[in-house]
Parts: sequence; C-alpha cells; structure tokens
Amino acid sequence: MIIHDKEFKRTVSSVKKPEFKHLNRQIPPEAHTSMYNFHKYWSRKTWNVVGEYIETYCPKTGIVYDPFGGSGVTAIEALRRGRKAIISDISPLATELTRLTIKYIPLDKIKEAFERIGKKVKEKILELYKTKCRNCGSEIVFDCAIWIKDKCVDIRYRECPNPKCKDERRKETPLIKYDNNLLSKIEKLKIKEWYPKNKFYYSNGKPFKEKQQYESIDELFTKRNLYALAILMEAIECEENKTIRDFLKIAFTSMVHLCSRMNPISEAGHFTPFSSAWTQHSYWYPSGHYMEQNVWNKFESSIYGHQGLLKAKGESNEYFKDIKFATSFKQVIEGEADI
Repeated sequence: MIIHDKEFKRTVSSVKKPEFKHLNRQIPPEAHTSMYNFHKYWSRKTWNVVGEYIETYCPKTGIVYDPFGGSGVTAIEALRRGRKAIISDISPLATELTRLTIKYIPLDKIKEAFERIGKKVKEKILELYKTKCRNCGSEIVFDCAIWIKDKCVDIRYRECPNPKCKDERRKETPLIKYDNNLLSKIEKLKIKEWYPKNKFYYSNGKPFKEKQQYESIDELFTKRNLYALAILMEAIECEENKTIRDFLKIAFTSMVHLCSRMNPISEAGHFTPFSSAWTQHSYWYPSGHYMEQNVWNKFESSIYGHQGLLKAKGESNEYFKDIKFATSFKQVIEGEADI
C-alpha cells in the first residue's frame, strides 16, 4: 500500500505489521553474568527476559531502539541475538558503560595498564593506610577503618605479614598513636591533584532531592580516601592510549562508591568485617558507624576481583569481538555498523 502526501509532494510506503506470536508465559529470571555484574547500576533489567522479548518482537534483520539505554542490557542482548541496536541515554555514564561492555579489548592490555598504574602510585596510596600490628608491632596495611561521623574509631586488618605473628583484627581495634599521627598529617594536607567539587544543587539553586546533609560530591569521602582517589585518577589520566584510559576509568567508577562514607556497618546481611555496600537510594548521610575502605585494594579488586573488569571482558569479548560501532544512525540503518 502506498500513501500519497499531497501537501509535501512525497510518496511514503506504509509499514506492514510483522507477524509473530506474543509472549504469554512467565520467563524465569536468570542470574546476571560477569559482564553485567562488574559495575553497579540501579534497576538493571534481567538479561534473559529482555533477550526473549527481543527474539519475539524484533525480526532477525531488525534494529532495536532503546531511548533509555541504562546499563545497556537491551543493546547487549540485541547484539547477542544477531540484531542491530540504536541506544541513547541522558546519563553519560550509561552510554559509556554500554560502549565499554561491548567494546573488545585484549585482557593483557588491561593487566599491563594496571601494572603501570601500580608502579606509579600503589605505594603512595598504601602509605595512607599504614598501621602497626597490635600483636607484634610490625608495620601493616589495613583493609578498612570504621568511623562515627568525623571520628575514626576502629582499624581492621586481615593478617599481619610477619610469618611468626599472623595476627588478625576483625573489629573493635581502637586507634593507637601511630594511627592518630597519620590521620593528623592527612587532615593538614592540601590535595594538589584534581578532584570533583560539584554541588548537590540544580542550576536554579534547588537542592537535589536526596542530597541528605552533603553540600558537594567531595564531602562524600573522608580526607584520606579523597586524596587516594585523586592520586589514582591522576595516574589513570596519564595513560596515553584513550581506550586504555576509558577502561581504567570504568573500573574506577565501578568501585568509587565503595570508597565513600555511604557504606554502613551492619552485623546482619551479606556484609563482612571488611566489606560494606552502598544500598540506599540516596547520598546517604551516616548518623552512626560507616566504613572507610582501602582505595588501592578496591581498585585492584575492580580489575582482578570475582566481579572485576577482567572477568567481565573475558565474557563480553567472546560475543562482541567483531562488532562495529557507528558514528551515525545511517550506518546502522544501512547495515554498515552494528550499534
């Protein structure tokens, strides 16, 4: 059927409705795999459910369009199922997370970049987390510290490096003079490296709905962790290759919330003496205890951990090695690119 538009003097073909059977059954959700787990994203949709909808309602030669792309589940599942995808989102992090989940990179490149960063700043960062073993007095890097508002009250470490000691402190380890001196030194320090100071207010002066009691993004962190994160980001920015920088930055953003004040202490749930999580849908302001985690340990885990970047890319590389990224809608529509 042809529709003639006299006003604009053009001929437009009507769209023929595709024939398909609707989904009329429950789809049991499956657990997210590594490429979906490496980076936190609120309300991530279940991949296999999205995938079945795509297979049912989009023809094999079709294009899936998602204007609210989020973490990229729709794009990823469309590509996995042989479709093409056009994805957008108001959040730059959303589109970057989608792009880097799909983009191929040899795992050795990530490992080599991590080693370069480590040679530059690992020791400098770990110096901020030094303490003394409470049993033998050996110098040791602690895993986390517990704070109540602006006061550090507890130091925790897994195992003393002294083979004759092996002391471990999981809770209720008060600070000693060594710890207080280090904190005092850090508090007096002027951070020369760049860090964000964005205010939690809109351009019209209205505060963010969930800003809680913080005024700006830097207030989410202790002085120690803010300094460590600034050192780390400066080293990442010095990487010459943009693709490598981008992957290191997405590893950074995957763990930065774990280095904030927004990680409560709880005896219940899945938390351990050495870990916590940002579970509140707000810039949570702690009225009680919160955990300050070791920045270098978190960054290392973001690369090598069980939910790290290497595992994520080990999976996604298998699917997307030959995917072509478009620079225009036309390239996708005409089949010159995949997304």
